[in-house]
Amino acid sequence: MFYVGVRIEINSRSLKNEKLQEIFNTNSNNTKILELYRNGKITVNKKDNMLIACGKIDDKSISNLTNFSVLVALEKPREDIERVVKIVNVLGNDKLIKEKVKTFVLEQSILNKISEFSQLKQSFIILNELIPHFIETAWYYAPEAKIE
Repeated sequence: MFYVGVRIEINSRSLKNEKLQEIFNTNSNNTKILELYRNGKITVNKKDNMLIACGKIDDKSISNLTNFSVLVALEKPREDIERVVKIVNVLGNDKLIKEKVKTFVLEQSILNKISEFSQLKQSFIILNELIPHFIETAWYYAPEAKIE
């Protein structure tokens, strides 16, 4: 199983539920939260001519930001997932796409046209129930993928 989606960044004060990942992953069918990093930062992983968002803990400073991935499980061949990542890289002009979650939920993002990302909207609505004001305050970086 391969995954494609986005990396979310929110203010750490917004995330009060310590079991967010467990609650979300238990109730979600095809979408998962992975790699939740408090006081972390978002970096870029360059692999096979692809730019992929990833998170890490920032040991040097306290960022007051939390990041985590929201990924859709896809039963597609690896080549198809790589194709989606490369398309998003082109749309981002060889940079990660950074947008407010609200842009995606309102269907004003270029990513709304990519079918592999369609399940993210419902995931963001669920996250908004678990994290008050999530849709208005969170940012996402795209693409993120697990194709190992």
